[in-house]
Amino acid sequence: MELTGRTDIAAEYAKTAALKGISHKSYELYGLKITETELDEAAGAELSRDKGMYYTVFSDGIPYVKQEIYALSAILRKVLPEGKCLVVGLGNPSVAADSLGWRTAGRILATSQYIEKAKHPDGIGNVSVIRTDVSSNSGIESAYHASFCAKQIGADYIIAIDSLACTDSCRLCRTIQVTDTGIFPGSGAGNPRRRLDKLTAGRDVIAIGVPTAMEYGGNGEKYYVTRHDIDIDIKRYAHIISAAINRTLSPSLSVEDFNMLMNYS
Repeated sequence: MELTGRTDIAAEYAKTAALKGISHKSYELYGLKITETELDEAAGAELSRDKGMYYTVFSDGIPYVKQEIYALSAILRKVLPEGKCLVVGLGNPSVAADSLGWRTAGRILATSQYIEKAKHPDGIGNVSVIRTDVSSNSGIESAYHASFCAKQIGADYIIAIDSLACTDSCRLCRTIQVTDTGIFPGSGAGNPRRRLDKLTAGRDVIAIGVPTAMEYGGNGEKYYVTRHDIDIDIKRYAHIISAAINRTLSPSLSVEDFNMLMNYS
């Protein structure tokens, strides 16, 4: 078996050094390596990706939870639009490596039911949350589900969270990627469905993901490999991503406030 080379991580596109229209910029933030990758239309077409910005937060070795929350929050403040947000947890809750979206969405503080009645909701965002199921269970494409809900509640933008794939084993469960180009739900599990992006949803779609699997091929078959402690990694990154989203969308609330409101143990 050999790696197929399929990756969702834009920082790994650096291997295609001869490709024009792709640029990388790396710097350090809170002790972590941040890479900003920009694809133009030609490079996006060559790589079967949409043009736009891709940000990766890389933690070499055991993830530094607090630093990753701070770094991801800084990136989200750069890329998130203003207005009402719909957070969408994608993936399959029955498969550990594909459950990142579901677990993360379960830790996002939904405020829309209260905020629209509040007189002075300063520093608290207007946030709604849904979790979509895989189409093999629901018969509904996740992109349709998310787009329909966003339209019905009048969301200004969507944050979509899902598991991704990578080719560099050092990045497996050690990288967070944020992009303004949207996402193919199910891509991390090798089963991409209808794309969820501005064109299909009618509003900006910011995608956040972590590579939780690597694709190998051999004898006409494909296999997906993940870490032996994937449950721990998923739990850790669900906490990191949800904490970063919560503090970015509702900056006036403290960690203690979130813990109380979400009934965290």
